[in-house]
Amino acid sequence: MLEKDILIVNPKSNISIATLWAKKDFIFNSLPENVKNRINIIGTLYTINGIKYLIQTLGENPQINKIILYGPDLTLSGQALIDIFNNKDKETLKRYNINLDYDKIKEILNTTNIIDMRKDFWNKNISKLEEIIESNYKPENIFRRKINIEIKEEVKKDYGYIIPLPPAFIYEESLFNAWIRLLTEIKIYGILKDSEYNEKQLERLNIIVSLGLYGRKYQLEKEFDEFIKLEEFEKHLRGYFIDKKPDGVDYTYGERFLNYNNLNQLQYIINKLSKNPETRRAIMITWNPNIDIHSNDPPCVISIEGIIQGKYLNLTEYIRSNDMFRGWPLNMYALIRIGEYIVNEINKRTNKEYELGIVTTISASAHVYEHDFPYMEKVLEKYGYRIKSFVPDPKGNFIIYNEDNKTFVEHRSYDNTILDFKFGSENDDEIYNKLKGLPFFTSYDHSMYVGREIYKATKFRRIGKKYMQDRV
Repeated sequence: MLEKDILIVNPKSNISIATLWAKKDFIFNSLPENVKNRINIIGTLYTINGIKYLIQTLGENPQINKIILYGPDLTLSGQALIDIFNNKDKETLKRYNINLDYDKIKEILNTTNIIDMRKDFWNKNISKLEEIIESNYKPENIFRRKINIEIKEEVKKDYGYIIPLPPAFIYEESLFNAWIRLLTEIKIYGILKDSEYNEKQLERLNIIVSLGLYGRKYQLEKEFDEFIKLEEFEKHLRGYFIDKKPDGVDYTYGERFLNYNNLNQLQYIINKLSKNPETRRAIMITWNPNIDIHSNDPPCVISIEGIIQGKYLNLTEYIRSNDMFRGWPLNMYALIRIGEYIVNEINKRTNKEYELGIVTTISASAHVYEHDFPYMEKVLEKYGYRIKSFVPDPKGNFIIYNEDNKTFVEHRSYDNTILDFKFGSENDDEIYNKLKGLPFFTSYDHSMYVGREIYKATKFRRIGKKYMQDRV
């Protein structure tokens, strides 16, 4: 149950104030003493979800018939409250996902008025707030019966998020574990929508997956075989190295990459990188507008680009539409093997010792089709624990220790040879503010680990206990 951030002042008053994202104590203490006593309840309203608890509070307090909005409406919870109390209908409640019994709360909606003073807050017009409180103050009245509203917060079990989100980034060393992570992302944050194949899909926009190989030879995980036969991976890969397409087929990846208007783009990439390892032009594409805008089955993989940094070749693949359950593992596997092929060919021609570094797929429409929902559930039920597996952060490591009555945080390169950050303080808030916003973390579980260790180190220091940093 959500703990209500409210202050009860005068239970006989008919006036309440929602300060939205402003601290209630700051607004309350800005008022003269005689005006403060004219307020029944003052509290925050950070989110639209909090409206349910506000309505519950009104049900418990039938003497309140005025809600003054005075504060910054950063998440539009104030606008939602205005819409709900102005429209007084089921449709508006549904639009804002306020899952309360309309017949039970309509008496509250019909007997309560919203006074919108959001602009006055930004204009710092506290005197106007005083005037509104004084002119609307009518104590010791009862405007409706007392209504008991029970709020049940259940964990969402169905599919489908509510708004499109910024890109999701996944870094892994294991293709299979990356698959588990991206399926988890789609299950929680995919939007349920129709597809062009008369079937529902869960779609997450712009999932970026990077596999860190750094010269390591990749071996396909056998766990895939339960859901996608291992021979399918090799069959898909072979298609990239056949430069002809069968009759009646609009394209194959091999035909587009190896024979695009008689150009072998794969050999172009190898030649370009061999002659100029600094180039940003080593790219091959599949999309042919003259054909594909009229096709019912245009290419999903649009481009592959190779960039060399140091001794590593890195590949980035852009995929306009990606079946993340059955298609993405095959695409990523093929990208790895293509990268290994390019590296070997460059090394033959240059006598260098390049290695495959990071391979990345960018899936604009990352989706799972409805017929695969049960299989997705089966995968996550059996292997969902893999999202908690440790993945070394290529950005580096944190070392945390106590010294001279301070907690110190150091950040070092992945091989510990470079110290690029060091800060110590007696105050853990100072450490937090120093680290906040700095791009030291590839994954959020690393940042959570560091936060936990800083908390533990400062706690131990204050009680005089020796602190030793936990292994991940």
